[in-house]
Amino acid sequence: MLNVIVVTGLPGVGKSLIAEGISRRLALPIFSVDPIEAALWRSGVHHDATGIAAYEVAAALADEHLRLGQSIVIDAVSPVEQARQMWRNTASRNSAQISIIEVVCSDEVLHKKRIEKRVRTIAGMSEITWERVQERKHEYAPWQDYRLTLDSIEPPDMLIERAITFVQPVN
Repeated sequence: MLNVIVVTGLPGVGKSLIAEGISRRLALPIFSVDPIEAALWRSGVHHDATGIAAYEVAAALADEHLRLGQSIVIDAVSPVEQARQMWRNTASRNSAQISIIEVVCSDEVLHKKRIEKRVRTIAGMSEITWERVQERKHEYAPWQDYRLTLDSIEPPDMLIERAITFVQPVN
């Protein structure tokens, strides 16, 4: 069965690391909202107009791969119901299951240190500040869906292994 694997969580918790690990191990395409949003900015789309647009682009790309019979990985904060419903709809449209993996960091000092030291190579996207992460935290609605929650204070290899076990169907 096809699978829409959604890796979600606040900026800097390690969701991209987990999403990329799943993508590599299972040889699945990954659609990350941040590079899509940065590409929209580089093409001249105003910053205020790219939030949901980047999610729409990721969903369109996901639809294409699912249509071709490939499960996919989504890497996105998905802080609000509108974004979350988009992933549910994508799975439903394509008769796919949805596997939600929420990544958290229970150690606020470690999370802040990760944000302050983070250097990504996404052209056109500046690094997020700790103050903005705190704002996003207040905007981030609790998930109601069944999901696997991973705490990124644990070793990444162990988290990726748990994620893969969660997303693979039981035979």
